[in-house]
Amino acid sequence: MSVSVTGGNFLTRRHSAGDALRSSSAPALTTYCPPSIPNHDCREFQAPEGTYQLAHHIAFRSLQPTFSIGTTASLISIKYKESVPNQMQRYEPLPGARSLIRRGSEDEDLSSISSSNSSHHTNTAIDHTNPRLGSSLEGPSFLSSASPSIIPPSPPPSTAFSFLSRNNTVGRRIPMTDITRTTSSFVSRIVTNNQLAKILVARTSDDTNLFYNCGSNFVWVDAFGRPKEPLSRVVFAKACPTSHDVNLLTRGSDHLDVIIGFTSGDVVWFDPLCNKYGRINKGGIMSSSSVTMIRWLPGSENIFMASFSDGVIIMFDKDREDEPFHPGDGMMTGFSSNTPPGMSGHHRRKHFSTGNLNAQQPQPHYIHKNTSNVTIEEQKYMFRISKPSPKASGRKSNPVSHWKLSSKSITAFAFSPDCQHVAVVGLDGLLRVINFVRETLDDIYQSYYGGLTSVAWSPDGRYILTGGEDDLVTIWAFHEQRIIARCQGHTSWVTGVAFDPWRCDENVYRFASVGEDAKLILWDFSVNALHRPKARTTTGRYRGSSVSSQHHPAPNILKALEDRTPILHPVQSKDHVAFLQPTMVKTVHADPCVGVYFREDVIVTTDRRGRVSIWQRPNIRTSNSMSNNI
Repeated sequence: MSVSVTGGNFLTRRHSAGDALRSSSAPALTTYCPPSIPNHDCREFQAPEGTYQLAHHIAFRSLQPTFSIGTTASLISIKYKESVPNQMQRYEPLPGARSLIRRGSEDEDLSSISSSNSSHHTNTAIDHTNPRLGSSLEGPSFLSSASPSIIPPSPPPSTAFSFLSRNNTVGRRIPMTDITRTTSSFVSRIVTNNQLAKILVARTSDDTNLFYNCGSNFVWVDAFGRPKEPLSRVVFAKACPTSHDVNLLTRGSDHLDVIIGFTSGDVVWFDPLCNKYGRINKGGIMSSSSVTMIRWLPGSENIFMASFSDGVIIMFDKDREDEPFHPGDGMMTGFSSNTPPGMSGHHRRKHFSTGNLNAQQPQPHYIHKNTSNVTIEEQKYMFRISKPSPKASGRKSNPVSHWKLSSKSITAFAFSPDCQHVAVVGLDGLLRVINFVRETLDDIYQSYYGGLTSVAWSPDGRYILTGGEDDLVTIWAFHEQRIIARCQGHTSWVTGVAFDPWRCDENVYRFASVGEDAKLILWDFSVNALHRPKARTTTGRYRGSSVSSQHHPAPNILKALEDRTPILHPVQSKDHVAFLQPTMVKTVHADPCVGVYFREDVIVTTDRRGRVSIWQRPNIRTSNSMSNNI
């Protein structure tokens, strides 16, 4: 069902209700641009479990899309006081996720991590004996049986994790500027449904909020069109939104923390429930490149991470003030370009099959602050960390941390379920696995061809998905540190990948991908069902594809583990990598797709024209669903 802004249920700031009605009677239509696939109309698609049907289609004709950016979306349910306590978790699974426990002093370390299904108002304690054991409200049940031996232990108090600490005596700050009265030239206007107050009073935990960007607009709607018109729409004047995220830890019936990244490098911290906002990295004071992705740090109320098109990742604190920042030499780690495949990452697996290493190749090594001997080739694999100098007054400012990773754009990143690692991909064609707790670069993997555009973790943290310009989805084994399979099915660049936590178990993983070919592809991955290449030789680190406890790491690999040296894993040829065939392929949009998102009841897809499609699952409780939600 398509909807468009044609009615008069909107109140624009600096205008009266009557003016809003008159000005909205003839909305500006977008310049016509023919669809990539003319006369396309997809209403359903078939999968092994049944038929997925188009439940709702969101497309406002009055919004001018920006095709180079496209649309990203997020669906959020809010727990209301009259609701059953576990209803809100029905829609936002945090498989294996753990939250950071706040301590009483900013000098104290936040290394203790616990599972949580907290909202802004509640904090429920659960069993912490198994780091993967989450509440039954958090998603698939198979996570509770995950082996604890594969989980890295919590970092010691001396690690860099202390930068996540907060002073418990400081109350939650809110954005200070009323967006309806702001005189900032950055915000053009906000258009609010004049029935918003009544709508919010009547909403329950069964209602779902959907936020998405389209051109210069950031839009808040009901996911299923109740009402059809947007609840609010912010129009920005000097930049377009590129990515956003909602803090699941602080959400409440009267408060939402939404962060929005822009093409100008600016970040807006916005609360749509009270129309308050604040600007961070204002005017690009720390980075003037476009924000490519922005996410709240798992379990944090105030710290978030943003990636930029200049190859930088910055961690910000929404409660800190901005100051001019020029990255210094910082601390750098790297290695020579012909480093053999090896092992890195502290507190990983104990034993595995390593195969035969080429002893003639140089060993991994650190490159410290003195980088005069670094080659141009080595600079591609640098990991430069910079932080602001301590102030004499003790007052802290942004950024929390500044990472220089590449000379090319960082396109996407994803946090691991153990809340200690982040997988980062970019147009340099590299997948980097970083321990963001310790701020150490563990592994670097190379794409088959071209840049990488999307990344996702499996719910149990065992696998990483990447999609890229080689038209492939690639599966990587995190603990085994190797490529598992390449997935062939797209005929153009892959733009989004995601696991379906409700159709994953110990044996089979369901995930999806979307691409510039406007296709949605569903995949079912099982190691035993992979198509093996015809020619397979015993080269590199591994013999075959199995993990073994009968083989111990070679001495040079043990040294790499001890030093936490980053390792470059060279690209593997087609003859040595298994391939996976699609379970379902369907052209679901008339224009190139941008994102795919899973919920217990629906699948959501977005495209470059600003359209959002919501697909109803054949059965919310499928026969092999791993969710214990009520």
